[in-house]
Amino acid sequence: MKFYITTAIDYVNDRPGLHHGYEKTGTDALARFHRQRGDDVYFLTGTDENAIRNDRAAKEAGIPTAAFVAQHAAEFKQMCDLWSISYDRFIRTTDADHVAGVQEFVRRWVANDDVYLAKYEGLYCTGCEVFYEETELIDGRCPLHPTRVIERVSEENFFFRLSKYQDRLKELYRKQPDFCEPEIRRNEVLGWLERGLRDVSVSRQNQSWGIPFPDQPGHTVYVWFDALINYVTGVGFGTDEAKFTKWWPCDLHVIGKDITRFHCIFWPAMLMSAKVELPRRVYAHGFLEYAGLGRLSRSSGNMIDPIAAAQEWGSDAIRYLVLREAPFGKDSPISTEQFNARFNADLANGLGNLVARTSNMVERYSGGKVPEAKSGGPSEQTLHATAERVLRDHDEAARRLDLADALGAIFALVEEANKHFQRTQPWQLAKDPTRADDVSASLYAGVEALRLIAYLLYPYMPGTSERIAEQLGAPSPRTARWQDVAKWGIARAGQPLRSGPSLFPRLEIAKTA
Repeated sequence: MKFYITTAIDYVNDRPGLHHGYEKTGTDALARFHRQRGDDVYFLTGTDENAIRNDRAAKEAGIPTAAFVAQHAAEFKQMCDLWSISYDRFIRTTDADHVAGVQEFVRRWVANDDVYLAKYEGLYCTGCEVFYEETELIDGRCPLHPTRVIERVSEENFFFRLSKYQDRLKELYRKQPDFCEPEIRRNEVLGWLERGLRDVSVSRQNQSWGIPFPDQPGHTVYVWFDALINYVTGVGFGTDEAKFTKWWPCDLHVIGKDITRFHCIFWPAMLMSAKVELPRRVYAHGFLEYAGLGRLSRSSGNMIDPIAAAQEWGSDAIRYLVLREAPFGKDSPISTEQFNARFNADLANGLGNLVARTSNMVERYSGGKVPEAKSGGPSEQTLHATAERVLRDHDEAARRLDLADALGAIFALVEEANKHFQRTQPWQLAKDPTRADDVSASLYAGVEALRLIAYLLYPYMPGTSERIAEQLGAPSPRTARWQDVAKWGIARAGQPLRSGPSLFPRLEIAKTA
């Protein structure tokens, strides 16, 4: 089965932040999850380069705009690569095939009589690249960018007949309420629809940067309409019909909650007008909030460098920390202190300890090889039952995009495996030659639990998953067929285990007085 998944694309007026890594990591985990389950996956991410704010930032820096956006796009790509984001394409909206696809989309709207010329005067936030009504502002400021001055813009633009699609959009949500999730975000969308839709500007006039509006000199395509179309141009719309037919419609758009209106009202209307099938689902995640200072964002100045974070905690660890500490469906507070505490508790004391003690005990009490599977007692049975439950709970949570709960399920198995060794104490059993079968039963159950943990961790901590599997002599989680490895009793007796350096050395945290 095919599965096409996307992130939002990011403005490149500055360097990336941790919140960008958060969205991409959650989406990457879902892409890897579906690949692991046997789906044919295409994963698209990239950068939004045609915004006015990018052009202004370049001019302020004294750098040609094309060079400026290329520099920051490279930084976003560097972040993706450092965070092990397994994208199939990193699209840039300055790419030639994207430009061609956007212009084809506009021509379809024009042919459908959904574009007209009109004079517009309104309030514009360059932070959002959005026109606002007076009633939508808070104390005359943008609700998302309160430090920015709202500009009053007056110009003749081309407009898209968004109001024409109001009834069809209402019908979409009646028939397919899960088009937008979670429910709190869907209710916002339904509220906008009930208040009524207005036609929206689809061009900007006299802008030196952007995609030219077809057949209309002096006009560029309004950046939001340009940016949204990346989801189809990224899989060949307008340039590769076979590729487009294979991958479209998109199965899941993953976005931030602040851009729900564009993805859940504008985007489906744009597709309806162009006579292109709608995506299956849009999921809007919450914000990261840091140390009581509010939302992580450029506009607030509250930023964490994702490249430095990956270097400090490690690529796999930072992926785990942001997804475990910040449930996808809501706003979540994070801090360095939280990350350090979670790192030590879950990764150093939990997973790292389990890997080390398992390999050490197999080395000491089973000659460094997987022991024979013996009929075990209550502890082995409990561990087996926990593993079976975790396999179910994990997949159910992952499919709901409850990634924090999915990770919680995996680490419930880590905890149970550590408890299992404490209950059975193979180091004590090994002192009695008549208890050799009990030693084998204890160690085999621990090895099996660890092997399943390695495969379950692959979507979230791919490097760690591969290292554990390699130590166990198990097939690579990247290539193993899920149905072949995701069950109890697969480890082969006599398979050599390899030891290795500590996966997650405990962090030394300075104590305050």
